[in-house]
Amino acid sequence: MLGSVTAQRLEDRWGDGPPPGADTLGQLVYLSNIVGREPRLVQPGGGNTSAKSGDTLMVKGSGTDLRTIGRDGFTQLSLASLSALRSATSMLDAEMMRFMAGCMLQPGPAPSVETPLHSLLPHRVIVHTHDVATMSLTNVDDEIAERLVAELFSGEIVLVPYVRPGFPLAQAVSRMVDGLGPNVFGLALAHHGLMVWGDDPHACYTRLVRAINRIEDYLATRRQAMPARGASAPIPPPEQRTRFAEIALPVVRGELGAAHRVILHLDDGDDVLAVLAAPGTSEKIKRGMSTPEHILRAGRLPVWLDADPAAPPDAIAKTIRTQLGDQRSEYEQYHRRHAKEGTAPLDDWVKIILAPGLGMITAGRDKRSAVTANLCYRAVLESMANADAIGGFQFIPESEVFEFEHWQLERRKIDEQDARDRATLLLPRHIAVVIGAGSGIGKAAAMRFAREGAHVAVADLDAAAAESVAAEINKTAPGRAIAVAVDVRDDESLAALIRRTVFEFGGIDCLFYTPGRSPRFAGVTDLRREDLQQQLDVHYVGGVLAIGAAASVMRRQELGGSIIASVSKAALAPGRDAAAYGGSKAALLQAMRVAAVELGPDQIRVNAINADQVDTPMFMRFVEERAAMRGISADDQLESYRRRNAMGVSLIPADAVADIAALLASDRFRYTTGDIITIDGGLSDAFPR
Repeated sequence: MLGSVTAQRLEDRWGDGPPPGADTLGQLVYLSNIVGREPRLVQPGGGNTSAKSGDTLMVKGSGTDLRTIGRDGFTQLSLASLSALRSATSMLDAEMMRFMAGCMLQPGPAPSVETPLHSLLPHRVIVHTHDVATMSLTNVDDEIAERLVAELFSGEIVLVPYVRPGFPLAQAVSRMVDGLGPNVFGLALAHHGLMVWGDDPHACYTRLVRAINRIEDYLATRRQAMPARGASAPIPPPEQRTRFAEIALPVVRGELGAAHRVILHLDDGDDVLAVLAAPGTSEKIKRGMSTPEHILRAGRLPVWLDADPAAPPDAIAKTIRTQLGDQRSEYEQYHRRHAKEGTAPLDDWVKIILAPGLGMITAGRDKRSAVTANLCYRAVLESMANADAIGGFQFIPESEVFEFEHWQLERRKIDEQDARDRATLLLPRHIAVVIGAGSGIGKAAAMRFAREGAHVAVADLDAAAAESVAAEINKTAPGRAIAVAVDVRDDESLAALIRRTVFEFGGIDCLFYTPGRSPRFAGVTDLRREDLQQQLDVHYVGGVLAIGAAASVMRRQELGGSIIASVSKAALAPGRDAAAYGGSKAALLQAMRVAAVELGPDQIRVNAINADQVDTPMFMRFVEERAAMRGISADDQLESYRRRNAMGVSLIPADAVADIAALLASDRFRYTTGDIITIDGGLSDAFPR
């Protein structure tokens, strides 16, 4: 818990250890995973581990995660070749990376910037953490930090004054190595975490746990001795916070995503709300982050939003836009103070937004990076509270913050990935709601949207089917999909779907409405009111209400958007005994044309897909019913459909419709609205023009 006065002691999770017979690399994988699963030790993507065996250094590769790293996540390099680093007096980043690439013994991930540090320390197994305890102890005045490290560890752990990560830090530590006594088992790196070593992984881990708990016990004692704080601001009731979030999140997303869209994560935990309500928090957060790595993942500084949760929606939106605009101006002034000519301001200039009464909003290129920013800043907030109990939180100077924020060696990874996404994906950083996504066209579209870079709310009346589709997406793209049970005949169910999507990802860029209800085939003289109403509720009323709800979010974002619905050939071509089905589809099409006119000024596009003969469970039931009415086989019915279209096609795969939907949702169709695109093999009586 943030601000807790109870010692947050680290539990020893070694258990039975690696599998029997595990080699050095297998043991290193085991050590890395148990360290990586402790967010108080490392945040996702952070930290480092290594082991030496003979002439081989095995070290965590760039871009890997200790939580999930396997054997292939480690880079293997020649220690003999790396030894040349000892005599190097200077080395530019590009030179260092080329040099390390030349030391690799086999193909694998690129060496991380911490590789020189691990190679120059002579110890067999090393763990480097960005743990809350050490960050708390060293993010204070240098003299205080040096004294506390000496008092707590009696020379077993030595403080290293702050040096920029990479070659400079490795060089600074290299100069210290020969002077470290045999009792030393670690280094406390100012503003950069803890390094602990041992002769084997278990010994190293045991020392790590012991060191962390020694600091945690001390910090708990100091927190207990702190005087009580002043009165905190009241926290709004849950209902008001929910309303606040529904209004605020799309506005925040729109403001941050003006250049490139972002995905948001909301943390409204009680502990976060309490910290934001505490007196003085808005000033404390201006002091900085806890390590340079946190700058990379969570930004230079958070933005503080102070809006009235009880205000009217338009007033909340205006306040947020004004305050974010002011903060953007402050960032641009900071940039001008430090930037060299030609250095552009960053698009992702802020990743953390703190809003009292709402919580912590984090922004990233995807859900995983937004969650990572959240975990990183949680660690920062806790280290701030701890450091204030022992002397006052301090971070590196602003000029060095700027240098790290623009450090090409690390920044390049982000920029190159963004460039690849924009060049190769139709929907990078988009948020799509697909209703009817449990099967058929909706399922194919949800899968396709995710492959094109979108985050997807997989919504269906069949909750189990929605869960299955979302799980399938998340297997290859973790965090990209959520499953939501929805009944489009129920207003609150639709509202809950939109709310859940906004709370999970921050907004909506695309709605694809695909629900269908099997018709009761009957002539107009035999139709009952309930036959008509059942079709209208699903195809027309549910569709119009879903369009309105999604468009309201898109308007708040001010990023435009795309609304698509599957209306089928029945909206255009009359079919015997299908007045209820075809009439409801035609009604939806007309409503969409009206919506296209109304929403055009907001750059929200509204287009329909006229699909027929698509290989879906619903269409196959339709085929069987039509065949039974005619007294023929289903195959004969399909053959009659094949003969009636210009291209002579039978069943059209659902993926073909998903292709069209993805294009309509993308910027490729940014000037197309009020249209209907046909995919039916060429039915002349259903040609829309």
